[in-house]
Amino acid sequence: MNYINEDLIGAYDGANFEIIKETKTSIEDGETQYTISHLKYKSDVLHRYYNSEYSAKVKVGDCTDCGFDASAFDGVTWGDVLVLGLGLGVVPEYIKNVKTPTSIDVIEEDQEIIETIDYINSDINLINHDEWSYNTNKKYDIVIADLWAEPDDISEDHKTALENNYKINLKTGGKIIIPISGDVIS
Repeated sequence: MNYINEDLIGAYDGANFEIIKETKTSIEDGETQYTISHLKYKSDVLHRYYNSEYSAKVKVGDCTDCGFDASAFDGVTWGDVLVLGLGLGVVPEYIKNVKTPTSIDVIEEDQEIIETIDYINSDINLINHDEWSYNTNKKYDIVIADLWAEPDDISEDHKTALENNYKINLKTGGKIIIPISGDVIS
């Protein structure tokens, strides 16, 4: 089901993305109607960020019966967290509410998305910057790269770029995780 209250999310047609509200029928009873939002990049036919607790659980390793390998998250410390990519804000909001991190920073290169996703917890620090070149002196326990729709979209060059840019920002024992593929870079 939905993770963020749908009343807080408005339909939107932006320069590079749109937020679409769809009416769906529950698979549990085949009758109950509900609304779910998703953010879709105009340049990407497949990649969508859904307002779904399921999606958030998969991307932080909390969905053990979903068919995804959550072992990448074994031993993770949820202290200082960096998320690459904002989407609808579901993943950082879930982390804030369920994992209770010390801090959570989110890097999003599209300022319009940051301005549109104005309903997430004010303790989540949104930073407008390219996810591939952001530099900081801050050290993180975990970096979650939520930048792809499919594991096949991830190249070795992507992994190398993430490692080269963020490895210096990991605390001892920290991990860079690509949740869609289960890759751990650290």
